[in-house]
Amino acid sequence: MATKSIHAVFTADMVNSTSFSREEASRWLEELIQKLRDHKAFKWLLKPEIYRGDSFQGVLKNADEAVRAAILARAIMRAHAPNADLRIAIGIGQTELLTERAGTSDGEAFRLSGRLADNIRQQKARIGIALPVPSEPLTATLGLLEVLIEGWTTSQSEVIAALLNEKTVTQIAEQLSISQSAASQRIAAAKWWAIENFLSTFPRHLSLYTKR
Repeated sequence: MATKSIHAVFTADMVNSTSFSREEASRWLEELIQKLRDHKAFKWLLKPEIYRGDSFQGVLKNADEAVRAAILARAIMRAHAPNADLRIAIGIGQTELLTERAGTSDGEAFRLSGRLADNIRQQKARIGIALPVPSEPLTATLGLLEVLIEGWTTSQSEVIAALLNEKTVTQIAEQLSISQSAASQRIAAAKWWAIENFLSTFPRHLSLYTKR
């Protein structure tokens, strides 16, 4: 399997969607998808689109960016309400058939993502990665990531989303109409340093499973 042919299929569904009005959930998902589509760091082979009402799917050209996109998506959703969240099943592998829509495309990465999406409710971690080879150490690391994410308040989720959109502390303070010290406190409370370190090392971590 050539590394250059490996992509990430990103399948997500909204958690607790029935706790919100249909209009509210739809608006949040549409806004979230637009932000993912517009993010300069993400190169989408197939841009995310909604299917089945409270779910969406897309294909990232660069699998290294899959977890960054997943954390950003969850931060954006969790900023809306304390019980708003996403489950995200990422399949990393080859994509043999790419059409204009993820729902009609096929390949190893699609099958891995689909199977994981069917089973992710049985896992405690809400971000999962499926690879063609065994990857238990990566799965364990995602469990530790979950411990951080599930502890975020809505205000902490806001600052994490802003940081993942490459905003500075000054810009975050202006955006949220808070002091820079308050912004810094939220960043520290959300354990941004650990998230940033995880994201910076993820490409090397992933290469252990994808290099041939």
